Amino acid sequence: MQKLIYEPAWEKQISDKDRYLVEEAFYEVILTEEPIQFTTLRMDRNYKNELLIMVIVHNTTTEKIFFNKKKLCYKHNNNVLAENIFTLPNLTIESKASMPWTFIFPVGSYAENANVQLGELEIKA
Repeated sequence: MQKLIYEPAWEKQISDKDRYLVEEAFYEVILTEEPIQFTTLRMDRNYKNELLIMVIVHNTTTEKIFFNKKKLCYKHNNNVLAENIFTLPNLTIESKASMPWTFIFPVGSYAENANVQLGELEIKA
């Protein structure tokens, strides 16, 4: 059974609105047999014009997963809208667990004119 967990800093700082968004999406998601899956919650840009993609990361395996030099792509209709390599020491997801996270794509790693509201995040091998 998949469980929802929060990274400690998220647990302290998440707004009620975002907590509701995360929990509602978690309880409605239908997971497949893919080992790592993403449920996209929302996209935004920060004051540096970086692309922020808030997701729930689902680890359906029996092993912990770590984000050490993982290449993530944000795609729509097989078109890559954003791509970056992430090393995130705070993002460790336990077996059969799901955790919300915001991936930050720096300027230059995404197509600035693309409609990023339509994409899906995936790990690129």
